[in-house]
Amino acid sequence: MERVDTPGIVGGGVLAAEDRKQGDWERRIAERSEELYRARIVQRLLWTWAGPGNLLVVVLGVLLAALPVPLPVVLVMFAIAIVSAGVAAAFVYRQHFRVRAVDTELRALESAHREQLLDELATGDLLDAHKRYRAQLPELIERYRAEARRDRWKDQVLQTVVIGGSIIAATVTATATSIADVAFFAVGLSLLVALSAALAGYANYRDRSAAWQQIADALEREYESVELRVGRYRRFSEEREAYAEFAEAVEALRAERIGRLPSAVADRLAQ
Repeated sequence: MERVDTPGIVGGGVLAAEDRKQGDWERRIAERSEELYRARIVQRLLWTWAGPGNLLVVVLGVLLAALPVPLPVVLVMFAIAIVSAGVAAAFVYRQHFRVRAVDTELRALESAHREQLLDELATGDLLDAHKRYRAQLPELIERYRAEARRDRWKDQVLQTVVIGGSIIAATVTATATSIADVAFFAVGLSLLVALSAALAGYANYRDRSAAWQQIADALEREYESVELRVGRYRRFSEEREAYAEFAEAVEALRAERIGRLPSAVADRLAQ
């Protein structure tokens, strides 16, 4: 007797279709995440070119102007600096909007995926409300980590300016003892280093970045622990009790960690 295969709930039917749909969401989100990661790497390289790279070209031009070098060579060096700064600014401008577009698309995909998951839980039950709260937590964790990356990047830029500027300023200052024309440049560079050091100390981007990262890591541990029933949740046999404890623990954790931060940063975290 010939067997006739018909689509059912299992194996090529409803569940298989749902699995394919879920996998499609995850694939699209993973692709956009990778695209955003690459775009941000390009953006950082362009900022390096636009900032320290062009600054180095200007420094070389000033040093050549102070040395017995033919005037056309000096003019060519400054022309290269001007053209390089203009091209770098154009690329930075375009890349900024590219990163913004990919980030917006990724957030829209994640929001749509999250709404789909929440619709499956929307029954009006308190347990479902706690599960929806957990489903929304990855977005908050990612936002905190994005803030950590931004503050870490700001700290790295300021430290690079302070260290690199100090070295260049010391070299230019030593040169100024024999070439008086570069003295004004040494003063300006020293002022830039001092301002960068003051900003780094006042804003304290390193500690702020660590605070963002610690909160994100702590929330992620709670996010995983309640599902696996480990840590504080191992004592609960009922799912309802575990998720109630989870919601309370997350709110207490956010309040405790945010309360230790400066008021301006705490206001941003509490949003």
